[in-house]
Amino acid sequence: MTNNTIIKTTKLIYPQIYAYTLPTISENNGWIKIGYTERQDVDIRIREQVKTAAIHLSYEKLWAKPAKKTNTPDGWFKDTDFHAYLRKYKKVEQRPSTEWFFYNGTPEKALADFNDFRADKHSQSTENLDYQLRAEQKAAIEQTLHYAKHNPQGEFLWNAKPRFGKTLTTYDFARQLDAHKVLIVTNRPAIANSWFDDFEKFIAWQTDFAFVSTSDSLKDRPVMTRDEFLAQTANGKKRLLAFISLQDLKGAISFGGSFNKLKWVKDLAWDLLVIDESHEGVDTFKTDIAFENITRNFTLHLSGTPFKAVASGKFSQDEIYNWTYADEQQAKANWNKVEENNPYQQLPRLNLFSYQMSQMITDTVNQGAQINGQNIDYAFDLNEFFETNDKGNFVHEIDVKKWLDTLSHNEKYPFSTKELRNELKHTFWLLNRVASAKALQKLLQNHPVFENYEVILAAGDGKNNDDEQTIHQKSFDRVKEAIAKHDKTITLSVGQLTTGVTIPQWTAVLMLSNMTSPSQYMQAAFRAQNPWSYAVDGQMRQKENAYVFDFAPERTLIIYDEFANNLSSKTSNGGGTSDDRKDNIKQLLNFFPVIAEDSQGKMVELDVNQVLTIPKAIKAQEVVKRGFMSNCF
Repeated sequence: MTNNTIIKTTKLIYPQIYAYTLPTISENNGWIKIGYTERQDVDIRIREQVKTAAIHLSYEKLWAKPAKKTNTPDGWFKDTDFHAYLRKYKKVEQRPSTEWFFYNGTPEKALADFNDFRADKHSQSTENLDYQLRAEQKAAIEQTLHYAKHNPQGEFLWNAKPRFGKTLTTYDFARQLDAHKVLIVTNRPAIANSWFDDFEKFIAWQTDFAFVSTSDSLKDRPVMTRDEFLAQTANGKKRLLAFISLQDLKGAISFGGSFNKLKWVKDLAWDLLVIDESHEGVDTFKTDIAFENITRNFTLHLSGTPFKAVASGKFSQDEIYNWTYADEQQAKANWNKVEENNPYQQLPRLNLFSYQMSQMITDTVNQGAQINGQNIDYAFDLNEFFETNDKGNFVHEIDVKKWLDTLSHNEKYPFSTKELRNELKHTFWLLNRVASAKALQKLLQNHPVFENYEVILAAGDGKNNDDEQTIHQKSFDRVKEAIAKHDKTITLSVGQLTTGVTIPQWTAVLMLSNMTSPSQYMQAAFRAQNPWSYAVDGQMRQKENAYVFDFAPERTLIIYDEFANNLSSKTSNGGGTSDDRKDNIKQLLNFFPVIAEDSQGKMVELDVNQVLTIPKAIKAQEVVKRGFMSNCF
């Protein structure tokens, strides 16, 4: 049984391309199976595929080679890359929806083609890619199409966690809906690039859609303006896919703002309106006015954490498609299609570690505060702990330094050994104030352990003229640049980079603020759950686990309960029976274990009853009596 209290982020993998034939199956004459595995022993993977319930087919393994370009140090690739190369450049026939290729009695040519590919005989940078949707993506489209058919002008919600593949699935939905005019609106314009990337790779080359946008994030990409779209010749693209930021929309006169722009958006009748990251900025009066001025046949809301939308009852059960983190990890664990590689295998598991600050700092602050001559005890508060004075220094600087020392020296904490620091090379730390982030940056840069990390401040001071989108993009670029140059980094943020951002190298998120919104909390937590594979001394490692480290146990477990239950119509807003809520938490604990300190200070894995009762216990045992935090486990 896995010991979840041990922090271990990665595992060794052995990416290989292999080829075999089935000589005893006559209909397979001339066909070669070309697959991919990350196992060290390729034959184990092949035997899984050729074994049936009744018989073991005999196979002939032709070759197995590292899935790595010969002239590029980090040129690892997947079989899908090689398959696309065979189809496009070598014109090899592929059996539809399989990994079988027709070589008509010349198996040695398959190896020659592979060697050409490894030598980079043709660049794949501009490859036009086809796509196959996963089962949950197909189900989302099917359910939404059925609803749209019977509910014109209806609205539908995809409650789909990050990494669901919302952009590609949305494009496929628009295609199946036979939409001619699609409008995508988001409160996070910086994610425009991910929308355009999928459009360029999968949609542009095989559809009649044009991508129209004025987003600054796309200024260097080959997108069209509205005028360029209209000026196309007879052979131009006929269907319109427009990407507009919510800020831009609300600023236009046509949508309640004061700028003379985007009137064409109001004048058009849209087949489909897509509201991306719909949990953000879409429940305000100005936003309501803007959306009321958009004429459309159907509205699709996309969100990974739609707590407010579910709790409000805006969407009934048949108006929501759910794909949660637990669904994803269940699909990963239960994958049984031996012919295909597990598409969820690269998605790391989340682990939540909750620590009591009282065991990490001195007792001096526990004495309370002098108010009107009386000593008043107070409960631990993360925001207060990281409070700064007028000089920009921490009010409790001695205790913050003690916390950093404990974090980097006490064996149960995440940066306490060289081995753990190598497991957690790139991490994301969230605070409440810009001043606190700046003060912590200074302490980290002068700390005997953390001085070895490049510390990136992803928090603005509001003194420049850059808009939110530009600031966000600059922070994102600085993080990527720092990770490329430095072996270890820490990114400090007060809210930037918490939604719609992929930094694959982040392996952990440290929650250092009193954030109580489950939506904001889980969006931030998922920043560490992105897939990541990388080479070390010629060996490939793959991210297996991602971590959330929290220092407010009561808040941690309340949010965990909300995450398990408040994205379900049945149990949101305190609904459902206590058994229903327990079952949801129990299922989530299978894939998102919670590790916390027991009464002896030892890290232990919590069960469902502890998750539900510890927050009440903390409240009941007079937290204020001991200052920062009572030891209630």
